Amino acid sequence: MNRRLAPLAVAAALLTAGTLALSACAPEESSPTPTATSTRTGSASASATPSATPSATPDASCLVGDWTMGQEELVGFYDDVNSLMAGAGVNFTPEGSANLTLGADGTFVWAPAATVTAAVSGTTILITFGGQIDGTYTATADHVSTATQNTAGLQVSATIDGTPTDAGAVSEEIAGAPVTDASYTCSGDTLTLESAIAGGTATSVLHRR
Repeated sequence: MNRRLAPLAVAAALLTAGTLALSACAPEESSPTPTATSTRTGSASASATPSATPSATPDASCLVGDWTMGQEELVGFYDDVNSLMAGAGVNFTPEGSANLTLGADGTFVWAPAATVTAAVSGTTILITFGGQIDGTYTATADHVSTATQNTAGLQVSATIDGTPTDAGAVSEEIAGAPVTDASYTCSGDTLTLESAIAGGTATSVLHRR
């Protein structure tokens, strides 16, 4: 393996646990995986838009609406991740925000606008992601999961120590919204999602926009 790509491969393997996706591992896409480039723009054809799947029960109605995860909340999530992965030789530092829209018809849109710096064995990997993921979700009174996810609109680029590199391995892991598979609570204008990561739990906090 190319020495420069080795740290990226390590990070990608760690991200399989869902750390960069702000969620547990995403289910496999039904659409083809886009061809990787240094700046990834989701060039593959999107799969047909799935039929909307309503939330499972009226008790889940508090999920419906527009939510945002700001800088403070991103840091809190990655503090959990870094704690859970202590000793793995990697540390994540996020900057940015992300918006989540959950429709009453069972559709969702996850729109991240953030960068994550991964320090892996003395090498710095900067991953920038934007665009959006859309799909459908189902929910009970305390658990939410995605039924489908379309990542064709996701945009990803990566650099190692300032040099552009192939983002392909990493972008495959940035394929999940925080509602991929999580327990949740709603309290006023705050949505708290708890996802299983690396044998523990990482918490995502979003506020209603």
